[in-house]
Amino acid sequence: KKRISSGINAEYGVSFILSSVLAITTLAASQTFKLQLSESKEMTILGGGVSSLFFMFLLTAVGNLEGILMGKGFELQLVPEVAFALIVSLVVAGSIHRVSITCCLIFSLVILYFMNSISQKTYGLSESAAPVKVEKKKRR
Repeated sequence: KKRISSGINAEYGVSFILSSVLAITTLAASQTFKLQLSESKEMTILGGGVSSLFFMFLLTAVGNLEGILMGKGFELQLVPEVAFALIVSLVVAGSIHRVSITCCLIFSLVILYFMNSISQKTYGLSESAAPVKVEKKKRR
């Protein structure tokens, strides 16, 4: 029997595959129902919401791919990874309706805030946010 390597790369691999499948499924659903999503105001807002879910799945897939390639401890940065996922999701939202772009941007920023909050709770605070204790000298 071949044993699947356990460890952090296997966890990244499963999460990468799952998030990639969800991103592709979300993209396919948004393009399949493009006409229905652009029919009314409520549906264009829903189109932005679906595109922001695509943003979340794409960002998770990119982060897991980098975790596989770069190893444990690699963090997503704002400029290359988050900006890439946001631009791609805005293009997807733009293919639905112009209003969906704005809704996607707002929903994606809210999702990004909560993803960062969950990440900070799970993996701890960054080094720069550590409290520093300063002792005062006593006067004689």
